[in-house]
Amino acid sequence: MNRMRQGWVVGVCVLFATYFLLVWTRTPGGLSAFDIYMYYYPNMLYFLRTLSQDGHGFFWNPFQNCGQPFFGISSSGVLYPANLSFLFLGADQALRAVTIFNLTVAGVSAYALGRELGVGRTAAVAGALAFELGNATLDLNTWSPMVGGPYVWLPAAMLFCERILRAPSLRRAVALAVVLCLALLPGFPQPVVYAYQLIALRALWEFATRRVSRPMMTLLMLSLGLTLPPLLTAVQLLPGVEMASLSVRSGSLSLDEIRSAGFLSIANFRRVFGQRTDIFNPLVIIPAVIAGASWVKSTTRRHAFFYAAAGLLYFVLAFGANTPLFEWYLKLPLGRLFREPARFLWMPSFCLSVLTALGVDAIMSSPGDVKVRARKYLVVAPVAVAVGLHYLSPKGLVTLEWIGVGAVVGAAALTALTPSARRWSGGLLASAVMTNLLFFYFPLLPPGLNARAMRPVPLRRLLPDGQQLLTHASFLEALGKEMSPQDRVFFFYQHMKFSLMPKTASLVGVSSVQDYEPQAARRYAEYFVLLRTGAVMKSLNQFYYPMGVTIPVGPRRRLLDLAAGRYLVVDAEVDKTDRFKPPPELRSVSKNRDVFVYENTQAFPRAFYVPRVEVVRDPQALLQRLANGSDDLRQVAFVEADLPSGSTGVSENRATGEVEFLTNDPEHVTLRVRAGQRGFLHLADQYFPGWEATVNGVSAPIVRANYLFRLIEVPPGESVVEFRYRPLSVRIGALVSATTIFALAVVGVVSRRRTRAGGTRA
Repeated sequence: MNRMRQGWVVGVCVLFATYFLLVWTRTPGGLSAFDIYMYYYPNMLYFLRTLSQDGHGFFWNPFQNCGQPFFGISSSGVLYPANLSFLFLGADQALRAVTIFNLTVAGVSAYALGRELGVGRTAAVAGALAFELGNATLDLNTWSPMVGGPYVWLPAAMLFCERILRAPSLRRAVALAVVLCLALLPGFPQPVVYAYQLIALRALWEFATRRVSRPMMTLLMLSLGLTLPPLLTAVQLLPGVEMASLSVRSGSLSLDEIRSAGFLSIANFRRVFGQRTDIFNPLVIIPAVIAGASWVKSTTRRHAFFYAAAGLLYFVLAFGANTPLFEWYLKLPLGRLFREPARFLWMPSFCLSVLTALGVDAIMSSPGDVKVRARKYLVVAPVAVAVGLHYLSPKGLVTLEWIGVGAVVGAAALTALTPSARRWSGGLLASAVMTNLLFFYFPLLPPGLNARAMRPVPLRRLLPDGQQLLTHASFLEALGKEMSPQDRVFFFYQHMKFSLMPKTASLVGVSSVQDYEPQAARRYAEYFVLLRTGAVMKSLNQFYYPMGVTIPVGPRRRLLDLAAGRYLVVDAEVDKTDRFKPPPELRSVSKNRDVFVYENTQAFPRAFYVPRVEVVRDPQALLQRLANGSDDLRQVAFVEADLPSGSTGVSENRATGEVEFLTNDPEHVTLRVRAGQRGFLHLADQYFPGWEATVNGVSAPIVRANYLFRLIEVPPGESVVEFRYRPLSVRIGALVSATTIFALAVVGVVSRRRTRAGGTRA
């Protein structure tokens, strides 16, 4: 019977997830899901490309940002189980399958959490709906499954936290670890950090109220459950941490970087709430009204107080520096790691769903659970919340919302007057929640009735299919065949136009100077911002939000030339604007109706011989000299420290050499160098840990040169230089993950045998 009931809950959650997906897919208007199609979807297609090429490119993407790790960037998320659907379904079907999977996890886990907190099945279903189709869940999953994936596991994490607090055991600690492990795998860590914080607050609450019967065992199991996830996911997490430590997101963010979109204010919050939008609005009317009654039932009151207090705490933090509490938060570990404090509102949205379940359960409670004199609050509290929300919203509540409030009050009155009608009141409450969550996304009612009541559909919408991203694939693939391994392209595209966009290079397999990556290496970001805008990068917002981009001319052309940017691929609409005026050195080579291609005849080859090096110990001075100096960059490379050999090359500026590519695989590059004198091979690929090199079969050190690229010393005459990418972080991470899984398996087998032996003796 229990399995049948669980199956019924799963089926209902799948149904609601599918319903929302159909509405989301078919609703016209709004902006396309930018991050889905600018990052997540192309990454999955690139992953499929690597599989079709026997894994070549899985660890290193040669098409992106002068070469950059792929698997090592945690947000690639290829190990998240839901992403495996891309192996079996078409890409568009897989994208929808991942969305259904995430929303189903959200609903099922929220239902299980409600039951763990002691609420009935109807109340748990109401809470599950409030979370599965709540503002934060839909906001994050329409933003990107990479972002929504970690968030939907939050109720499951709290479920096992509650179980450990009630009766700690190794099995429950491992279950908590597995859930948090699944939350880490999509690669977006912010919701996971919030989950850790909420678990810590929940444990602190229980310890402070002296509700823990076995404090040491509870603390040990919670610590184990929180420690194991990084070990289990080390194969992905460790290279991700390595990348993050070198990325534009490394270190603490400044206040300007944290508030990239500004700090939330009461006026802005009222405006967003008045529009009933998903983004940065945790309040859904009927669940919030029901939550007002969550504290009335004595047996679950302490749960209600905790989730109300936690929701209020995160709500205050969402206003950033507009409140003094935020300054204290910034002093915590990882307090300065993430941007946009308004994202704290994801947590009140979750807490509201828990309070919704507790509120429904309180309203449906039997006379023995709520004292007679307290039952009036089951009516008074929802009415008070409704009135408060009415005045919080600039235009007040609308007709259908007041009808929903009436249904909640009617259900509370019905239970108070006729306790035997609890099931009817429960059905009425669940229907009110469902109507608010489902119909406010889909105008099923006549326009005259729902014109002001229907909440706007999510601001982001799915494309009918992903083929729009490959509009120019055949044209660009033909260009790629004309290019040699020595060449790269530089894209000029229209913002929010998918036919030619930041991930086009990885999608079609064309080596590019740039390709969208939010965790790009800091050195690359600084190089690229100077190349793109002519300005020194002082904030990561300059990298994320380019404004006034023009064709690289003057000093900036030196940076483009050095990065082997031979071809400029330009959207036809950009080509017609004032910000694109090609100088004489750019030669038009091909075009179709929508894309023009120019050749930069001054571009350097990707790999070339350079006779000498010069030490410039200040990295920023080096970067400025590259952009604004008069040095002949074919004759001298700049390094930041003395070379291991102590050599600086030849002093003459007329030494020459030739470089030929023998192998040009993503993780394996082999070159033949013919040098007139002892000198250096300059390879305009990103310098990054994990690359190893040999010269004529003998190991040789790779040196960072020209701020971003690789340099290796070569002897006179002919030599073969071989580069291989063997990231130590991945190997160590795999070893840690495998060891942890093996240890857990051994402990599980031993524990099971002891249990069986104990049962046999008994």
